[in-house]
Amino acid sequence: MGSAIDTQVAAVNELTARWAAVADERDFVVSGAGIWPLLALLAAAADDPARAELEAAVGLPAEQAHSAALEVLRIMAEAEDLSAVLGVWFAEEFPLHRAWSDSLPPDTIGRLTSQDALNAWAARGTDGLIDRFPLRIDPDTMLVLATALVAKTEWREHFVDAVLRPETGPWRGIDGRGLTRTTGDLSQVSLLDGSEPVTRVVVTGKGDLDVHLLLGAAPDATESPDASPPGAVLTTGLAALTGQVPVRDHLPPGTTGPGLRVTRHRAPRPGDRLDIRMPPFEIRSSHDLCATPELFGLTAAMRTDRNHFPAISPEPLALAQGAQDVLARFTREGFEAAAVTSIAAVAVSMPLSAEHLITQVEVVFDRPFGFLAVHRATGLAVVAGWVAELPGRAGGPDDLFG
Repeated sequence: MGSAIDTQVAAVNELTARWAAVADERDFVVSGAGIWPLLALLAAAADDPARAELEAAVGLPAEQAHSAALEVLRIMAEAEDLSAVLGVWFAEEFPLHRAWSDSLPPDTIGRLTSQDALNAWAARGTDGLIDRFPLRIDPDTMLVLATALVAKTEWREHFVDAVLRPETGPWRGIDGRGLTRTTGDLSQVSLLDGSEPVTRVVVTGKGDLDVHLLLGAAPDATESPDASPPGAVLTTGLAALTGQVPVRDHLPPGTTGPGLRVTRHRAPRPGDRLDIRMPPFEIRSSHDLCATPELFGLTAAMRTDRNHFPAISPEPLALAQGAQDVLARFTREGFEAAAVTSIAAVAVSMPLSAEHLITQVEVVFDRPFGFLAVHRATGLAVVAGWVAELPGRAGGPDDLFG
C-alpha cells in the first residue's frame, strides 16, 4: 500500500477504535468503514466550526478528505471479498451546487423519492443481509448520504460443530453451541503486547478477507472483578494492524496469554497443531450516530444557526439524523457482515441578527429603458440595447418562447 492509502486506512481504524472504546459490555458491532467516508465527504464541504470538528473525527485535513473518502470506498469496492456503494439523494426542490454533485462517482446521486426506494437500495447494497434503510425520511429531509457495505468469505479450513462447556468465567456452567478446528499453521496465533496482553487468532478466508479473533485478560476475583473492557481489547487489535503495538508471532513452549497456552509434548502423529474452540455468533446492532455527536464530529453540524455546508448547497443545511444498522455472522463455513450507514440533513432558516440594519430600495421599470452588457474586468460594453416595447404584448419578446 502507498503512504496515502496507509494514512486513510489508519484514520478509519482510529475512528473504529474510538467508537469501540465507548461501547458498552453487551453484544455490539460497529462499522467505522461505513461512517468514515460520509464524515470525510462532509468535512470537505463544511465551514468552521463544523469543519474543524469533522477534520478531527476523520483524522485528515478537509482539503484531502473528499478524495480520501472516495479512495476508501474504491478500495472496498474493488476488493475480492468486499463491496461498497455510496448513495446521495436530494429533495426535488432542493438546489445542489453542480461542482459538488459532479465530484461524486457516476450513478451515485439521485432524487429523494420514498422510504421504499431507500429500503430497496439498502437490500441491494448488502446482498439482502440488511433490508431496511437505517433512518426514516420525513418531509423536512433535504439531503441523505449513505454507504452500504458487505463482506463475505468462506474459510480456507472449515470448523466442526461442537458443544462448548466453559469451566470458568461468566459462561461457566453453560452448555452452548461451539465450533472447533485443528490446523498445523501456528502462525495464525499471536500475542499482542498492548497495555494488557491480547491473544489474536487470524481465521483466514479464501479470498482477501480474514477475521481476527481477539481475547483479552480474564476477570480475576482476587484483584479486579472485570475482564479487559471491549474497547481496550479492540483498540489493541486495531493498533496491531498499523504496527502501533508489538506482535509476538513465534510463541515458544511455556508461553501463556489470555485463553492461550503453548506446550510441548509427545503425540502419536508428527506435526505441530493449533486447536481453536469458540462459539459461532450472529450480532445485529443499530446505532444512533447523533446520540454521541462528539464522537463523530457532528456537534456543530447539528446546530441550526448557520449554513454548515456551503459547498453542497446555497441553502443552509444542518444535520438532523444519523444511523447505522450492522450485522456480523461467524459460522463453521465462513463469515459475512454488512452495514448501512446514513446521515440526513434538513434545510434551516437562519434568523437575521438584530445588529444588521438594512436599507430597502425599489426601482420599477415601467417605461422604455436601455441596457448594456459589460465585460467586468475591462469595462467593455459587449452589447448595448434599448427596450421600447413592454414584453408580453403581441409581437413582443415573449412570443419567442411560445
